[in-house]
This record gives sequence, C-alpha cells and structure tokens, in this order.
Amino acid sequence: MVATLAANEGQVGIPRARRYEIGTSIRYRIGGGDLWREGKMQNISISGVLLCTDQPLDLDTAIEMRFVLPVELFNGECAAEVLCRGVVVRSSPAEGHRDAVEVAAKIISSRFLRQTARK
Repeated sequence: MVATLAANEGQVGIPRARRYEIGTSIRYRIGGGDLWREGKMQNISISGVLLCTDQPLDLDTAIEMRFVLPVELFNGECAAEVLCRGVVVRSSPAEGHRDAVEVAAKIISSRFLRQTARK
C-alpha cells in the first residue's frame, strides 16, 4: 500500500486528498440495484475511489461500493468492511489493460459494516 498526494487537476495550489494505493477487490452495483459486479480498487481517499472494471459507467451514475480495507490501515488491529455510496465522476479506458475501464467515483457517504479479527 502506497500513499500519494498530488495537486488537484485544474485547481493550482489546492492539494487533493491523500490517495492510498490498495489494489484490493471491490464489489459495486448501480443505483441500489440487486446485481453486484466485481472490480479491482486501484486507490481510495477520503473523497473518492478509483476502480478498474470491465464495464464503462455513465457520468453521474449513482453507485454503491463494498470492500474490505486491509489490516495495514488499522495498525495491525483488524480489517474493516466498508459500504460507500457515491457518484461516477469519470469513466475512461484503462491504460495498458485491454477491455478494462477506470471508473472514478466521488464518495457521498460511507459506513463500516464489520471488522474482521486478524488471523
């Protein structure tokens, strides 16, 4: 896991939220529907998630995301499962990955579902 901090695109001098490169599985569904789809989380911040999937999503699409944050973020204590609600702000072909799409979603709300004890 790597933390990065970069300037906001289009907003010179205003830093964007710290990104944590996690590379974990993520499940998502559109607008509270029943069908959960699989993807891979590339990074997460306090304000959003970047995931890689095989399906482009339209801008402004409501999305629910479910994933487990790794133990490393909790000082070795335990992993936590999180449910986020958000909206798609970018969807574009993934560089170097044929038939893959990068989807950026702004987090509107989030909550912990459960914590998993360390094994």
